[in-house]
Amino acid sequence: MVGAMLPYLFSAFTMKSVGKAALGMVEEIRRQIREQPGILTGEVEPDYKACIRISTQESLKEMIAPGCLVIFSPLLIGIAFGPKAIAGLLPGSLISGVQLAISAANTGGAWDNAKKYIEAGNMAD
Repeated sequence: MVGAMLPYLFSAFTMKSVGKAALGMVEEIRRQIREQPGILTGEVEPDYKACIRISTQESLKEMIAPGCLVIFSPLLIGIAFGPKAIAGLLPGSLISGVQLAISAANTGGAWDNAKKYIEAGNMAD
């Protein structure tokens, strides 16, 4: 049960991290536009390096918890419950992870198709 839960917990951590990083990026872009309105007209070049810095720093910082989950959960389960628990944890994680990967791939394709449909002007009033 715990093994099957791990891929979903990992995915939840990473999605939460993406949201935090995106919010930081939005705040930086708003700050730049507020301080230099010419960015919107193309008269002033935005500070791309600030956005790249935010993205890099947040991605490194926010991946600590998911990384610790992946590294320490087998160790803690093994120490607490023994090798038979690991024998259940690892296959459960793999099987659940494969199902999650297939689902995510199909969802990504559906989002991409929807984006292309909208970009083609099919949603116009």
